[in-house]
Amino acid sequence: MTVYTLRVELAPNPPMFDPDEGEEVWCDIEVDETHTLEELHEVIFEAFDRWDAHMYEFMTYDADGIATRSYAMPEQYEGGPSWPAMEPEQIERAISQVGADNEPEGAKERFRELRQNPPEEGNASETTIGELNPEVLKWLYYEFDFGDSWEHIITVEESREESLDSDPVIVEKQGPIPPQYRDPAE
Repeated sequence: MTVYTLRVELAPNPPMFDPDEGEEVWCDIEVDETHTLEELHEVIFEAFDRWDAHMYEFMTYDADGIATRSYAMPEQYEGGPSWPAMEPEQIERAISQVGADNEPEGAKERFRELRQNPPEEGNASETTIGELNPEVLKWLYYEFDFGDSWEHIITVEESREESLDSDPVIVEKQGPIPPQYRDPAE
């Protein structure tokens, strides 16, 4: 069995989060290949000192930064497409708007295919870390609370052959964890 150390880095969003300049906020979490995305969500919730539950979603990305599939929380899972299909004109406009005109043609073709024919969304409670193939996964995106949009980038820091034999474990934290909600008096 494989154990992964995942770095869960808080993106500098939402705008109300204002870390000290240059200070990264992240947590390293150990999971094994049998843990689900739902279990990963639960330990991230704990690691970032959250207390009020909200919706969440994971998305996988390839080496070119193209979203390849979304994974919905169990209560929101419908088994539909990962995102709404786009018409060819919309796709070309999107490529142009993000300045991806100079990207490799293969990447643009994958983007076109994934936007016209979105893959079925995954269920976070049924998808294991091992199923994501972490050894080749570029990164994983995790958004918590669609109103405040707490965004996280998850990367594999390390892997080793071992069994965790427990729930996912928080192994290290860096930076000041912002409160889930800003104090209105501030």
